[in-house]
Amino acid sequence: MGTGGLVVFRSVRGDQKSVHAGVYACIYFHCDGYWTSLGVRLGEFLESCVLVNGLGPSNPAGRVCNGFGCLVAQFIAEFKGGPGHLYLFPTERALDMEFVYVVECQEAPPAGPVLSVKTWSSGKPEDEHGAKFMSPSDFRAFCERGGDDEDAAGEESSAPKETRGEPETVKTVDTCEAQAEQG
Repeated sequence: MGTGGLVVFRSVRGDQKSVHAGVYACIYFHCDGYWTSLGVRLGEFLESCVLVNGLGPSNPAGRVCNGFGCLVAQFIAEFKGGPGHLYLFPTERALDMEFVYVVECQEAPPAGPVLSVKTWSSGKPEDEHGAKFMSPSDFRAFCERGGDDEDAAGEESSAPKETRGEPETVKTVDTCEAQAEQG
């Protein structure tokens, strides 16, 4: 029996706070769902992404994603290597799995979209309310530590308690504007 993991990608616009609002995909991993496996791989993937608004003749270096939907599609393409292991679940599914990862893309003009991730490990969907969002790099570091959160008292916890710094603005390029400036 494997340790399941659920990765949810959702887009947030304005004050939209519903659990299922803006959900692009709900992806179930049959095994290796724990922080030091799926969590680290998810963090590395998110850190490698560069979100752009339109493709042009010269795109930035890195994993170019033409919007959040393209990022989600590239995640599936990267992690699905054959039959089994990764499955798409209905987007209205309850978030009850051994390990849950929620990746949100907050539209934040003019700076561009902001990616953040939160996670919990108990199999209880109500635990989402106590989990705090982290930037992709802070999330990856959290997962590399095995989910142990560091605090000033030196105590460790099995769930993230606070955001380590502000969420990172995702590197974005609006190729339509760049082409207009060059032309």
